[in-house]
Amino acid sequence: MIDASASQAPRRRLHRAARFRGAGLFSGKAVQLSVHPGEPGRGWCWAVGRAPAIALEPQHLCPRPRRSTLFDKPTGCLAQVPEHILAALVMLDVDDCTVRFRNGEAPLLDGSALPFVRGLQAAGIAGPRRPWTLRVEVHWQGRDVCWWGGTTPARARTFISAQEARKAGGLGSFPGARPGCALVFGRQHSSRYGGRPRLRDEPAWHKLADLLGDLGAHRARGRLTGLLQATAPSHSSNPELIEQALSTGSLRYID
Repeated sequence: MIDASASQAPRRRLHRAARFRGAGLFSGKAVQLSVHPGEPGRGWCWAVGRAPAIALEPQHLCPRPRRSTLFDKPTGCLAQVPEHILAALVMLDVDDCTVRFRNGEAPLLDGSALPFVRGLQAAGIAGPRRPWTLRVEVHWQGRDVCWWGGTTPARARTFISAQEARKAGGLGSFPGARPGCALVFGRQHSSRYGGRPRLRDEPAWHKLADLLGDLGAHRARGRLTGLLQATAPSHSSNPELIEQALSTGSLRYID
């Protein structure tokens, strides 16, 4: 629930709508997503198609293999791959917005949150910049990365090992995949999909970006502070990890 006093304080929201188009990774179809200025004090809302927007709640987060989804049981609304746009909203510290998934899936774009960050920045964000008091640390396969504000994680693209891709049935299992949208790692180097990494430890950074996206279902209610630590995070384990951090007080809402 959004705190009444928080709704009276200066809040960050878009100047105008930001729109994104591209292929859906899992459907392979042309899909659209738009982010609209939200009603001050309402937090983040989401909708599919022309359905009425509803407040984004943690229970809407419904992980599936290799992706997050949002699902609202009463309405039956389902949105696939919301994690990159939600991560962008976390990194840009947006307080009020409505995310509308026109076709039930977010476009993959370049496989990272960066196009969403740039699109939201181009739309303009009103409201004061505030000091970061949330720290997120990720340990993944011997690599450690840390986020304490900024948009560095947005650059990291999704990834998969060549072995995992074969087990999944090859890249044909991801009909919306395009060259450059992901890193596919072989034994010695990445394939033509993605080319050279954008960041040192790019897979670890992408794991952190995905964690921020899953955290978005909680950020929708209000700003968070504290420390969130994860070892080998995944969409299936992130919801429980976040709930545990909130229950212990390591992660908490700002009053």
